[in-house]
Order: sequence, then structure tokens, then C-alpha cells
Amino acid sequence: MIKTETLTINSVQFIRTYSDSGRYVVRDGVSYDEAIDPAELGRTYAEGDLIPVDGDESLEVLDILLGGSDD
Repeated sequence: MIKTETLTINSVQFIRTYSDSGRYVVRDGVSYDEAIDPAELGRTYAEGDLIPVDGDESLEVLDILLGGSDD
């Protein structure tokens, strides 16, 4: 699910947008791990693809989810 939170940096408000499902956030066809925009821009994002896990960990996670291998 898309989540947002308001940040204030040097008296300027920003909106941090991220996915709590480990997915990219996407706007205008561009994917981001997370986005931080000035609040006045009112940008909206949609969830995209899953953010890949580094290296062999992704294969290990897949193996666990699929019930292990017989190697």
C-alpha cells in the first residue's frame, strides 16, 4: 500500500511517499524506491513492481516461499 508522511526541513514541508509492500512508487512512468517532494506540488504515485532483493537473497526467499528445493 502507498504510504505518505509529512516532513519539515528548515521550515519547508515535504511529503515522503513509499510502499509498505516493498514495491517501487511510480509517477509518469518512472519508478522510485521512495519519493520526497515539496508538499505544495501535490504529486501522487502508484505502486509498481517489487523492489528486488540483493544477490542470492532473492533466490533464497523464493526458495522458502516455494517450499524449498530437493538439492
